[in-house]
Amino acid sequence: QINPNASLTVSLAQTPYCKKHKYDPQNPLCAHIIFCGSVVKVNDSEAGLAKEALFSRHPEMESWPKDHNWFFAKFNITNIWVLDYFGGLKIVTPEEYYSVKP
Repeated sequence: QINPNASLTVSLAQTPYCKKHKYDPQNPLCAHIIFCGSVVKVNDSEAGLAKEALFSRHPEMESWPKDHNWFFAKFNITNIWVLDYFGGLKIVTPEEYYSVKP
């Protein structure tokens, strides 16, 4: 509540890719992406979607103790850095990231 800033790093080392190619997890070729931003409580209009998304994937969480004061939050991404080769980070804007079609 005092400092909502957060970051999340996801690496190809979490998949079989790096091991298959014999890349050390610290090698830039074993790519990773770093998301930076802030964690904020969702508003009332977003709460229904958040509940559905969470409980459909983790139904046991719906019965977790209410007295723990759980709340639904989202990660507002402000910066994205990709390290996938030698020579430094690549900067991706949130707009570029969200505009990619799977």
